[in-house]
Amino acid sequence: MRSVLTLALAAALLSPRPAVQVIGGLLFLLHSILDGCDGELARLRFQESRYGGIIDFWGDNVVHMAVFGAMGLGLARATGRSWPLVCGATAVVATAASAFFVYQRTMTGRKDGPLFTSVSVHRETTLSRVADALSRRDFIYLVLIMSAFGLADWFVVSSAIAVPAFFFALVAVAWNDRRIARSAS
Repeated sequence: MRSVLTLALAAALLSPRPAVQVIGGLLFLLHSILDGCDGELARLRFQESRYGGIIDFWGDNVVHMAVFGAMGLGLARATGRSWPLVCGATAVVATAASAFFVYQRTMTGRKDGPLFTSVSVHRETTLSRVADALSRRDFIYLVLIMSAFGLADWFVVSSAIAVPAFFFALVAVAWNDRRIARSAS
């Protein structure tokens, strides 16, 4: 069900028409709601698993990459210019890099409890709190709002800046964690 929804939302976000993009944004929001529900159901039924958490993590990130890619491609097709492709590709690559980085740092190895709770593996800092807040799905609302106002091009450009900045924030959190670990030993 969610795979079909992902394809439909990506196809809608390819459109240059704001009304169709709004439909894509609504489908993206619906996808997020359904994604949250299945995780909650698994926890309520005591059926959560490490494998399920990993599938959920990567599934979410693939959807995010599809959104950035579809919006960049759609805008490039509408304008006949290549800069939206570059912006979309930048956001896709930075999303993949961020996901891989978070996965390697926080989700690999033996671990009890939830797979992902914070981008920091040591003490919480202001930067790690900001990165944690940015790692949530709140940008879904931006997709919807900016599409509704015909500002998908702004979203494509801002995501090409914000997603790599998020990756560099993750690197800074990791560097700080490493510094804390060294000073503790």
